Amino acid sequence: GIVEDVLVKVEGFIFPADFMVLDMEENKEVPLILGRPFLATGGALIDVKNGAELTLRVDEESITFSIYQAMKNNDED
Repeated sequence: GIVEDVLVKVEGFIFPADFMVLDMEENKEVPLILGRPFLATGGALIDVKNGAELTLRVDEESITFSIYQAMKNNDED
């Protein structure tokens, strides 16, 4: 099913998002897919050339995540 208008907190930012709920087995190798509407709402910039970074922006504030570091942290769980 679909869950609409969920408020998602990313660090100090709160974004509205819709989620498609899938019935599947847990597998840490399967990534979370961020759709275009969420990335657009967050003013996302993805910089693959300089270390694979994802930057989310709201007004004059921004936060940057290292995609490689996030994947590494997920492997440690």
